[in-house]
Amino acid sequence: MSNPETTIAIVCHSPARLPEAKALSEQAALGEQAAMPLLKPAELKKRTDEYDLQLRFYDDRIELYDRRLDTGISVDFLSGPLAHRRQFGGGRGQAIARAVGLKAGVTPSVLDATAGLAGDAFVLATLGCPVTLVERSAVLHALLQDAIARASLSESFQPILQQGFELVHADAKTYMQQQIAKGAPRPDVVYIDPMYPEKKKSALVKKDMQILQRLHGADDNAAELLQTALQFADKRVVVKRPAHAESLKAGKPSTSISSKKTRYDIY
Repeated sequence: MSNPETTIAIVCHSPARLPEAKALSEQAALGEQAAMPLLKPAELKKRTDEYDLQLRFYDDRIELYDRRLDTGISVDFLSGPLAHRRQFGGGRGQAIARAVGLKAGVTPSVLDATAGLAGDAFVLATLGCPVTLVERSAVLHALLQDAIARASLSESFQPILQQGFELVHADAKTYMQQQIAKGAPRPDVVYIDPMYPEKKKSALVKKDMQILQRLHGADDNAAELLQTALQFADKRVVVKRPAHAESLKAGKPSTSISSKKTRYDIY
């Protein structure tokens, strides 16, 4: 699902990845994502002002490029911010770990219903949690799938894969309803990180968040997602909110755990 006001094209800079790029473009044409034409780099130069976002396929990565910001985002589990957070994030003492119930002798399974760029899911996985990442956007799913494929070549990532780090391309509400209907095993925790409201001063919003807001638009089914999650989770649902934001209207949380800029509402 995407923002209808944002135009997206797939640009393949790697001949080896052309079949992969073509398959994603054809998938979009079937209605799973706003239409994403497949362009060659030379074609893009002639239509440079036509597409706000470009999903760029390179030999070594897939990147979501924003023409207005002149920057791109990709996901890397082995280096950069995610690797730094893994090493210096605070371990099981950090707020998100306490929110999902991580403690001595207890390592819950987690379904991340709004995977996004998988920052929180990766942190929980590095702390030992089996994690299922559900992402409805074909664009973000492609970024995550590419990141997992690259990371899986590293020995350091193998323990995470072995304990469970599964990526699912689906609408989370529909996915959970289907799992309930067929009596599938339930995760201990369902984690929800809704898209934060866009701030008036865009400079206050990190560039990666600006790109995600442009990709997703104003669509927000967080309250409905919470209701379904409450039926599916075995032990608790955790909703990430800005520190001073109201709780979701679907119900009052049992308790909350706060950090400097973020609050985790626990149901």
